[in-house]
Amino acid sequence: MSHSLDFVGLDKKLFFLRHVIAGNKEFSRREHQYQGTKSDSHEDWDQYAERLRYIVSNELIEIAAKLRVIQDTAVSQLSPGDLRDLDAECIGKNGIGTVLVGNFTLTLRESCNKIIHANTFELIYQNARSTVPRYMYTHWNGICQLAGTYSKKQWKIALDVYRWSDAMDYFLQELSGNIDW
Repeated sequence: MSHSLDFVGLDKKLFFLRHVIAGNKEFSRREHQYQGTKSDSHEDWDQYAERLRYIVSNELIEIAAKLRVIQDTAVSQLSPGDLRDLDAECIGKNGIGTVLVGNFTLTLRESCNKIIHANTFELIYQNARSTVPRYMYTHWNGICQLAGTYSKKQWKIALDVYRWSDAMDYFLQELSGNIDW
């Protein structure tokens, strides 16, 4: 018998990540979160950015590790080819991110490996301007950049966390309906 597999918990975490991304811009606007410049950084921004980085990073690591266990367990009932096909179907045409450095296809399985083995992790922010009253604010755009090495070769990806979460959710739903757990 394999590990107990927490599909409901993963579903909640994937929902939470999508919700954070969807509400992040409005939250940042309302809270006047502004990154500022390197020479004039805002203290509130540093606390906010560190808290958000911690939350997103830890959620991604936990989801990725658990999905890899689920995938490895599913191989006993589905062929590796069927898992690859499901992976590709769930990602769809839009993809889940971009390979910035390296030569590999960014599948759900590979993205989980990259999340788990990343040496660097960075949330990508962008500035925006409110209309009334006018002020600048900064929000996370839903992209994470992760980088590391594999077999002494550098790699770097830009992961669209919303698309990734959506594809992961679809993958888990399809898998749970096709496997006798």
